[in-house]
Amino acid sequence: GASPDYSTSDTMQLRHLCSVVPAGGPTIGSSSSKISAVCFSPNHRKLAICGNDRVVRLFDEQGELADKFSTKPADKKSKTYVIRAMHFSPDSLKLAIAQSDDIVFVYKLGLEWGDKKSICNKFVQGSSVTALAWPPTRLNEVMYAFVVASSNKFLTNLACRYGVAEGWIKVGQLRSNKPATLYSTNSFVCALAASFDGRGICSSHLDGSIHRLLFQQAGALIQTKIANHTCTPYALAWGHSIVAGGDDNRVTFYNENGRVEQSFEYSKECHSHSEHAFILGEFTVAASNPTGETVVLGNWNSFLSYGFKKRQQAWGEITPTHIPNLCAVTAIGWKGDGSRLAIGSLSGSVDYYDACVRRYQYKGKFEFTYSSLSQVIVKRLETGTRIVLKSLYGCEISRINIFQDQYVIANTVDYTSLTETLLVGELSTFKLSEIDWSNGGGEKFVFDNPTCCIIYHASELTVVEYGSNNVIGIVRTDFFSGHLLSVRMGAVSPQSIQDEARPSVWKKMAYLLDAQSICIKDFMSGRATMVQHDATVDWLELSTCANKLLFRDKQQRLHLSDLEAHVTTTLLNYSTYAQWVPDCDVVVAQSRQQLCVWYNTHAPNQVTIHEIRGNVEDIERAPGRTEVIVDENLSTASYLLDEALIEFGRMVDNGKLPEAADILESLEISSESESMWDRLSDQAIAAKSFLVSERCAAFLANSSQSRYLRKLSKLVTSTMAGGKSCSVRSRSALLEKDDSKAEESLVTQGNIVEAVQMYQQLQNIKRAIIIAEANSMAVNSFLHQDYVLYLIDSSQVSRAATIKEIGGAYTEAICFLLKDRLPGRAVQIIRKHQIKSPEILEEVATTLAAVGFYEGAGDLYERMDEVKCATESYILGCSFRKAVELARVHLPSHVVGLQEAWGDHLCSQNQHEMAINHYVEASSSLKAVKAAMKSRQWERAFQMLENMDEALAAPYFLQLASQLESAGTLHSAERCYLALGMPEKAVEMFKRKRKWKQAHRIASRYMDPRDVSHLCISHAQQLEAVGKFADAEELYLNAKEPDLAIDMHKKQHNYQSMVRLVEIHRPELLKETHSYMAQHLENEMRLADAEQHYCKASEWLSAVNMYRAHDLWQDAMRVASLHGGQSATKRVAYAWALSLGTEAGAALLSKHNLIEPAIEYAIESGAFEHAFELACAGCQRKLSDVHLKHALFLEDEEKYIEAESEFIKANKPREAIDMHIHQQAWSDAIRTATKHDPSAMCDVYTAYARTEAHAGHYQHAEKLFILAAKPESALTMYRKAGMADEAINFARRHVPHQLSEVMEDQAKVENPNTVRKKHIHATAQRYEREKHWDLAINTYLSSHAEPSMDAADLEDLWNAAISIARRQLPSCKYRSIVQDVARRLCALDRYEAAAELQRELGNQEEAVQCAIDGRCWEKAKELSIGSATLSNVVENAHQAFLKRRADSDSLLLSGKRGAALDILAEKCQWDNLWRTADKIQIDSRLCAHYAGMNAAYNLKQGDYAAAVSVLKSRGCPPVHSNFTLYETLVSGVLSNDEETDQLLIVDVKKVLLMVFTSQLGQYAHNIEAMLMALQYMSVYRICMQFGLFELAVKAAVSLLRYHSVVPIDKALYAAGVAARNQGYTNLAFVLLNRYIDIVEAIDDGIDAVDSSDSDVAESSLTSPFQMPRSHSIVDEQDREEVRNWVLSACMDTDIEQQLPPAHAATGTIYAGLYVYEVPHCIVTGYPVQPWEAITVHAKVANKIDYNQYVRVTKQCPW
Repeated sequence: GASPDYSTSDTMQLRHLCSVVPAGGPTIGSSSSKISAVCFSPNHRKLAICGNDRVVRLFDEQGELADKFSTKPADKKSKTYVIRAMHFSPDSLKLAIAQSDDIVFVYKLGLEWGDKKSICNKFVQGSSVTALAWPPTRLNEVMYAFVVASSNKFLTNLACRYGVAEGWIKVGQLRSNKPATLYSTNSFVCALAASFDGRGICSSHLDGSIHRLLFQQAGALIQTKIANHTCTPYALAWGHSIVAGGDDNRVTFYNENGRVEQSFEYSKECHSHSEHAFILGEFTVAASNPTGETVVLGNWNSFLSYGFKKRQQAWGEITPTHIPNLCAVTAIGWKGDGSRLAIGSLSGSVDYYDACVRRYQYKGKFEFTYSSLSQVIVKRLETGTRIVLKSLYGCEISRINIFQDQYVIANTVDYTSLTETLLVGELSTFKLSEIDWSNGGGEKFVFDNPTCCIIYHASELTVVEYGSNNVIGIVRTDFFSGHLLSVRMGAVSPQSIQDEARPSVWKKMAYLLDAQSICIKDFMSGRATMVQHDATVDWLELSTCANKLLFRDKQQRLHLSDLEAHVTTTLLNYSTYAQWVPDCDVVVAQSRQQLCVWYNTHAPNQVTIHEIRGNVEDIERAPGRTEVIVDENLSTASYLLDEALIEFGRMVDNGKLPEAADILESLEISSESESMWDRLSDQAIAAKSFLVSERCAAFLANSSQSRYLRKLSKLVTSTMAGGKSCSVRSRSALLEKDDSKAEESLVTQGNIVEAVQMYQQLQNIKRAIIIAEANSMAVNSFLHQDYVLYLIDSSQVSRAATIKEIGGAYTEAICFLLKDRLPGRAVQIIRKHQIKSPEILEEVATTLAAVGFYEGAGDLYERMDEVKCATESYILGCSFRKAVELARVHLPSHVVGLQEAWGDHLCSQNQHEMAINHYVEASSSLKAVKAAMKSRQWERAFQMLENMDEALAAPYFLQLASQLESAGTLHSAERCYLALGMPEKAVEMFKRKRKWKQAHRIASRYMDPRDVSHLCISHAQQLEAVGKFADAEELYLNAKEPDLAIDMHKKQHNYQSMVRLVEIHRPELLKETHSYMAQHLENEMRLADAEQHYCKASEWLSAVNMYRAHDLWQDAMRVASLHGGQSATKRVAYAWALSLGTEAGAALLSKHNLIEPAIEYAIESGAFEHAFELACAGCQRKLSDVHLKHALFLEDEEKYIEAESEFIKANKPREAIDMHIHQQAWSDAIRTATKHDPSAMCDVYTAYARTEAHAGHYQHAEKLFILAAKPESALTMYRKAGMADEAINFARRHVPHQLSEVMEDQAKVENPNTVRKKHIHATAQRYEREKHWDLAINTYLSSHAEPSMDAADLEDLWNAAISIARRQLPSCKYRSIVQDVARRLCALDRYEAAAELQRELGNQEEAVQCAIDGRCWEKAKELSIGSATLSNVVENAHQAFLKRRADSDSLLLSGKRGAALDILAEKCQWDNLWRTADKIQIDSRLCAHYAGMNAAYNLKQGDYAAAVSVLKSRGCPPVHSNFTLYETLVSGVLSNDEETDQLLIVDVKKVLLMVFTSQLGQYAHNIEAMLMALQYMSVYRICMQFGLFELAVKAAVSLLRYHSVVPIDKALYAAGVAARNQGYTNLAFVLLNRYIDIVEAIDDGIDAVDSSDSDVAESSLTSPFQMPRSHSIVDEQDREEVRNWVLSACMDTDIEQQLPPAHAATGTIYAGLYVYEVPHCIVTGYPVQPWEAITVHAKVANKIDYNQYVRVTKQCPW
């Protein structure tokens, strides 16, 4: 377990306050003084303590005994029970007490001291109650109000069988006073604990088990066993974790699922921070504080506390509290706010402890007590009132602020889940709200409303109601001032709700969307109401009920808006103060020296005015008195408002209408009181208070309404249903003038008769009849008759006639209509009902004619077969259409005259366009022409004139042309003039309209060209003379004489137009023109214009020189800067300075800040003397820069002495020294440094020494380093040069302090291998000197290959051994030693050395093999010289090696061209292969071979173009070995020809032609088929492109013979569609029908189609073909369209559904499907007869088809 942590920060601190009950205090007459139970009331006001005397003592907040009462036994005869547990209800009203005598009592104590106590519930159990808990959230769900745990529950019905004792957990239901079992266990219940948040309970049992019960939504319960404790857990609590303790000195914390989170183990003796140690016993009781963050467990003479650290999510122990002689802790109770802890003991004492995390004061007014990190008690020091800030989410309270000493704002954060909330509280009402808040600071708070807080953040207003944990609403606005916000929240009593649609609770807010738009947001419904204003609003406020808005604008105008009626009224045009009277809808406002009061805002025009002499300050409201406080400068005056009128409004709003009437009766009669009576009357009627409304009507002298209401009141009294009677409701609706509602009330209750009578009284007989008929009620005929008479009397004859018509009395209906002079309606009845009575028809017709309705009369005459009268009536009524139609049937001779009369009538009505056709029908051409001209139908008039006699039409042509010219329709006028043969008039017309192009066009067509040109030029000259240059230009251009136009503009000095024309017509002369114009303008001294043209001619230097010549240097500088950049600017500045002389030029350049650019340019130009002069005259600070630049210039010129002098003048001696050092002029460098910069001597000597050291002159370099005082550099020189001895000697002489370091480095540098090698050499040389040759050789050979040994060193040693053996040993030993060394060298990869040794022995083969093994090919070739066999071996091995490495370059170098190209082909490096092939110039056969490989690769990649390109350019491989290649290429191109370029098909055909010239053998037929398929596909596509559709059909049909090459479905589709488009329906049907068969086979996955059909017999379609795997025609719509066409054609009997035989197909479109003996055309593929043949490129073509193809396409088909 974890060891106790006594240094925990932010942990609970316990401080002893007092002993509420001393030891033995509560016990009366008992030897034991044990405290049985301790508990606090949730409202913090009471502490209940009970001991063994079974008396409950109640203490107040100060710990003083305030009350007590004795508990009751379950059985009055026995008083031996003890109190086991005690707990207050969540509302603090009740106290539950669990007793050992098998009962639980619930006492009702009340909230105040002195309230009567009584037992309200008792729950009798079958065994002793051992524990009790009352979860804090179970108040509203009564059945879970508290929990009882009983033990040893014996089940009588199971006693005989089991006889076990069980622990039961029950719930007492307060309303039913009955217990219910929650769950049962098989073990005694030791303890019961509720979670701090009320989510559930847990119980511990004698067997160590711990059970948990969770309360879910909708009353669901989840119970489970979660853990087995290590002992019996007598102490049990549920905070953030479930904590359990027993007699094993261990405290264990479990999570809700029973997993152990932490465990604290203690020894029998536990040392605290005090001086004394104390002994721990068993844990007896446990309790969690209200936030669940602190748990206290009672023990012997002590209690232990644990705090939950949220950030670490772990429990930590707080310092244990040891109390000597306390005995066992038997009861623990936490105060509801967590600030107090009560500890009850076995000794009978109850100690009071202060519990807090920290405490501090805020501004000396408030005290903050942190009872936990998530709960703070805010106490007002002045009054002692407190509010508890507690986060419902368990977040830590991080910051608290108090605003206006009344509102508290606290920020909380949960560092584990990063949850942030905001606590908002009101200190006077103790209401607290918590909302989710993650805005991160910067909030502004508005506390103007007592019921809510408004939070402004990021242009959003959040409204929080005090006491509610949900945000009421959020709105967006930039106006958050308290004067521009108004929130109203409230509720009305049920009796005051008069409108069912009106909500009983309202929460609304008014705010500004912009400066002139007010939005009223209803947070309950989510709806918003807008009030638009024409001025900026500066104050607003809602009424108490939020149904009216009072606002004022910047112009001081006061407005009242009724939000329900959407009406805004201006109350005052000037107002300095406005306010609602608190808690009522009365408006008080000030306008200058007048106090205005609106007692009835429903009548804004009724205002009470009081004269005042000051400014209104405030409105004070007291019971029975309302005063307006006015500041009168020296004093304050109060104006009393009429409390009766104010009280009236309040009574109305609260629904107390009789009281409101009583108030009004006490008032004097006035306009205000009358309006209030009206308002009360409306409210009373809406509320169904008829007695009050009768009083209102009587007062308002409305006697009829008063009598009606009196009758209604009596009806209500006499009816048992009262106001709910249908009669009462209908009459109430009539009172509200709502007929439909009254009708609904009666009809729904079946009172149809009463409803009919109601409408009869209202004189709405129509509705009465409708209701009666709708409800199957027999309608009295008198009712209908009365209704008709009523309609006639009220001049509603038409409606009366309608009723008669419905009743079938058509004659009466017609009579009514004729009497009322409505014959048109009578005609409708006649037509509708087919009335044929001659008398009626005659009478109606006469009446119609009399009133001028001739068309209707004509219809009736026509119905009576009186044709003449009908025709005359139609003519009189101008109904010529009907007259003509009637005349066509009965009077044909009159039709022409009627048409002409119709046309005349239309012309009289100015409908000339409509009259044209009628004149044409009447053959009245002249009238038709006139009508067309009047209606501006010029084209139609022109057409009619063309068809008339020329002599007759001529004057109209002239008139039409004149009108067209006037109307601006010149083109049509031109046609008229040309139709008359007068083109000159057309030319004159266009000349008048200045349309020179059109005039020129007509003149060119109808006049001699020379005359036209002369005409244009002469007219242009005339226009030029009068100054119309634009028109003249247009004529010059029409005459194709642009030079004349250019000269004209040149003479007029209109250079812009001249340049425009040159740019269009003579662009080659544009630059020359600009240059000329610039020179001309320069001569005219128009220099600015000249500059523009110089620049456009790209001659800006000329512009600069122009300005220089005119001494305009600033302009010259500007042009140079703009076009030449900085260098040109410098040159101009320099020239300017030269022109002015040294001093004047320098002064001027300095004035314009150009002196430095001029000096820079002089330096860059090498004019250093002038640069010196300018610098001396105007820029002294540039002198050193000039000297420096001059010195650098001299250095580049290798004039080092002069450069040194300039460096010295520039005060740069170091640069001179560096120059000499760079040139290694050491003497000059030393001289310069000695004279001008002695500090540089060290650098000179150092550079000199390094140069000498680099040259190997170490002794001289050492002396120079010594002169430079840098002996360390000399030592470094020796060490880098590897001169160890010299380095040691030098260090010993000059830097002895580095001697040891040098020697250590030398020792480190010494290689152990070198040491070993030296040792071997020394030993072997000693043996040599002693002539022990074997020992010497063995010594040399004793060195073997090791990772640390260098191969070169080993080779040297072994060569030394061979040298001795060669000189001193016999030949056999020498050879063996050499062989051994050769093997060793091969093992070290020293193959060349090993091969040399083998050659030395004469072993040529072994030597060559060694070189081959080591890949030493040059050595191997050298060793194989003289042996052809060995040379071949070396050559083969080398070639195999290069092939394995894929080294094509080396293979080429070695002459293996084929192998190199094969490698490149295998690697698909085709570009590299062809570059190599071109370089080595391979033969054409090999080139074609690789071209085939390249093409095959491209085809695999789907790149047909690349494949064709390589075959064309590199050659084609033989067919016999590459037939698949050609077949794949052709089929791929032809299968995708929709996406294939036409040129690609031509290229593929060229490739096949190249192949066709070679030996084809068995593939000749296949290649020829591919070639012809490509030929006809190419012809088909070209013909489709050029519109040769007939040839395209033939080429597509011929393709069907090559279906082995072209996909059969593609060929059939192309040929069929082409044939159908050209009208070959029979052929198209056969082909497309075949195509559909193949499509269906593809869809069904069939591999073959029956080709023996009779419809294609003997044709090429019968030959076998390969079934495509997929559709070549991808678009489903195209296939579906063909299928639909074939299906429709099947039903056409005119279509032949089979092909003709071959002999009958000759010469027809079907011939292309058959193979004939005669040759086939290369254009269409059809057979060619000898008399129609033509030879083209050794091929035969049909002469006609060939000529047509070539004439249109301009290309050869082959």
